[in-house]
Amino acid sequence: MKQIIKISILFSILILIMAFLPACKGLLSQKKSKPAWLEQRPVNSAHYIGVGYGNKLGNPNDYQQLAKKNALNDLVGEIKVNVSTNSILSTFENNSNINQQYLTNTKITADALVEDFQVADSWEDKNGFWIYYKLSKLDYERNRRRKIQNAIDRSVDLLDRSNRVDLKDKYILALQFKVKALLELQNYYNEDLETFYRGRQVYLVNEIVNQLQDLLTKVSVHSDVSQLKGKVGKAIPEPFNAMAYTKDSASGRFGIGGMAMSMNAEQGKMNFGACTETDQNGYASFSVARILAKDPVQVLRISLDVANLVKGDSLNIASRNILHSLTVPSATIRVLVDPIKVFLQSNENNIGKDLSYNVLEPAIKKRLVDEGCNFVKKESDADYKILINSETKDLGVMWGKMLQSSFDMNISVRDVKNDVEIYKDALQAIRGYQDSPEKAGLDAYNNGLEQFWRKIYLNLIDELLVKDH
Repeated sequence: MKQIIKISILFSILILIMAFLPACKGLLSQKKSKPAWLEQRPVNSAHYIGVGYGNKLGNPNDYQQLAKKNALNDLVGEIKVNVSTNSILSTFENNSNINQQYLTNTKITADALVEDFQVADSWEDKNGFWIYYKLSKLDYERNRRRKIQNAIDRSVDLLDRSNRVDLKDKYILALQFKVKALLELQNYYNEDLETFYRGRQVYLVNEIVNQLQDLLTKVSVHSDVSQLKGKVGKAIPEPFNAMAYTKDSASGRFGIGGMAMSMNAEQGKMNFGACTETDQNGYASFSVARILAKDPVQVLRISLDVANLVKGDSLNIASRNILHSLTVPSATIRVLVDPIKVFLQSNENNIGKDLSYNVLEPAIKKRLVDEGCNFVKKESDADYKILINSETKDLGVMWGKMLQSSFDMNISVRDVKNDVEIYKDALQAIRGYQDSPEKAGLDAYNNGLEQFWRKIYLNLIDELLVKDH
């Protein structure tokens, strides 16, 4: 009897297992199949959606992080950030440099505001990993407004601190506070940021920019020199000063210390020393490291560099462009540029005879003229003398009726004013081939000229146009 009962129990358990297997199979197959959100992108009026993928084969160690990053980027891409008609971006809509930052700023703004998103689901197979994020649109908007108001509060505080500063003693501090007030809002340049400030309703970014511009009009820049002289390819050896100052009708000029200054070539092209700051008396020192353009008259402009006033703070590109769009006080300096004067003597011999027309001389002169050199007829009028001695030798038969010649050349460069040799070099045993010794010699000259461009010319230019002697 007991045996019959045991068999009945086992039979009942077997029936239950067989009844449960299809359900398990269904669950397993459901687990293996792709979820609906992968087959078709979800549409949700209450949430922003982001779906990201990470390839296991290409990124075996960080495929999940890659998928999460892609999902977040996808979610941010759903957020449309509009440009208010009263925003600073709209104000500068005709400025191409700032216009280029619209999309960049939009992405930055969305990134800064996205938080509290949720993982709605994830799925993976042997090849990859997918993750599904969602973010409540109501939460996003609430968070956006909170962060914007916090930024406005910080910005207004900095603006108030700026306007309480005594400009006579702490002009730089007032300017720095205004720039920092602007930077507090740089993630929200697409917004109008309307707020109540000192008894009136203002668009805050526009107000800060206007105050910055007004503050900059109180400064003047004056250079100790109005004209400089230099040579193409050379530095201007003596540094020169410029002063940044404010004026007081009763006391006169007050130099502004700690002011960031920059110099650029308004006409022409030059390399400069590092940007500098004014000393406690308002003076900054500048230098021209090399004149690059051949124009006989070039113009330097020394200006206040507002974008570099706030050290250690991060300006995004839109902020930097806005600051660069301000009209800043500046001073100009004319630069009179003389060419490098060169006397060239080339003695070119082919198989024991002077060439009827030189091969090296006209080619080298043409290149150096293009670099900004002038050639003079008298050695005494020159900055540098280039002496070239070249010749070819008949090496006899190469094969059959084909003859060969060998080309040798020596070049020397002297600083005429200091009467010192500054450079010398040589080429040797450059071969040429033709059916007569003279023609083989000319072929060797042409091959020698090619080697000259490759092995000597850049060093020659370095001595003539770069190094100071």
